[in-house]
Amino acid sequence: MVECGIQAEPLEVYHHTASLDAFDEVVAPVHLPPDNPHLIQAKGLGKRIISHHQAAGELMGSIDDDVVKIEVTGTHSKTTTALLLAMILSRQKRVLSHTTRGLEIWSGGRPQLLKEGLSITPANVILAAQEALAQGAEALICEISLGGTGLAQLGILTSFTNDYRIAGGTKWASTAKLQMLSLARRGSRLAANADCRISPDISFAKGGLVRALPDGLIYGEERLGLYLGEDLDFASYQTAISGAAAAAELLELEREDTIRALEGFGGFSGRMKIERLGGRTVFDSSNSGLKVSDIERAMDKARGPNLVAVVGEDAQTVCEGLDIPRLAELLRRRRSEIEDLVLVGERLRPLARELGAETAQDLVEGLEKAESTRPKRLLSAVKCFR
Repeated sequence: MVECGIQAEPLEVYHHTASLDAFDEVVAPVHLPPDNPHLIQAKGLGKRIISHHQAAGELMGSIDDDVVKIEVTGTHSKTTTALLLAMILSRQKRVLSHTTRGLEIWSGGRPQLLKEGLSITPANVILAAQEALAQGAEALICEISLGGTGLAQLGILTSFTNDYRIAGGTKWASTAKLQMLSLARRGSRLAANADCRISPDISFAKGGLVRALPDGLIYGEERLGLYLGEDLDFASYQTAISGAAAAAELLELEREDTIRALEGFGGFSGRMKIERLGGRTVFDSSNSGLKVSDIERAMDKARGPNLVAVVGEDAQTVCEGLDIPRLAELLRRRRSEIEDLVLVGERLRPLARELGAETAQDLVEGLEKAESTRPKRLLSAVKCFR
């Protein structure tokens, strides 16, 4: 805002209270509880109150319209949907993606990492847009937490299942994510999972117009053959493949081009990807969106003799942790399936003696300890940014 010539100040609103008399407008994150003193004060003073998302969108209103802008939000499958669409679209355009993996430039279906460690808070879309222009990208795909900014010509709602409470438990996350619609620019289009129960330009996944099967893509009444990688954990990617294919349809890509781009796809690192190297198998499911149900599904996939598992959370890089009581119950129930167990994170350390496990501070240390046993089967399931 300051760089755009606006008089603006950042306020720390959780532990301090400041006077808002001198301000015309208040920008507040959607997860700020309604009983926050600043929000109460702003409403009492009749100030204009907008969301963090809306402010970011208004600041970027003049960005080059020659760049195709796509935003992705939802309760799950955001990262994989954004990455798959980047992979598909980059067969024809130079694409910049902004996800929990960082900023990546895509060409010919392959990414190059430009910057990592950038969160998916809406203000970072500004940095992503600037990088897209600097890199000469023709398309920008942004994963965004809790809604859209209004910048996009195409919005994607990946799912509303497993909805959760925000703003001190006063609202549902899906309500915030509907900013994808409320802030949408005139003429923009929307692809949405059928479970969102809205009327988009195109629906996808179970009950939608576009649906992915292990061996095909369904477009209404038409079915096209699809040849995915042999080791792909299809259940983990079904929503993302459906959503990316639906978005490609709205972007007017030929269906055959989408099919060709997906041919042999074996998954993304950390997204239930299976790698077979030098006589050993690695089951990699360490990512920022990891839930206990994902860990159990990964254990199902990795089940077999001599399994070494690295499980837990990297507390330094994840703001919303795992359900520790539920994870503890899972590990107690299935401990006999694991030969050696490494628990990652401070909250799991108290379980180490009971479970006969080693401990580690983060994913890197956990993998180092697991690798020292030279395992033939390794499961990595740690909630962390990669």
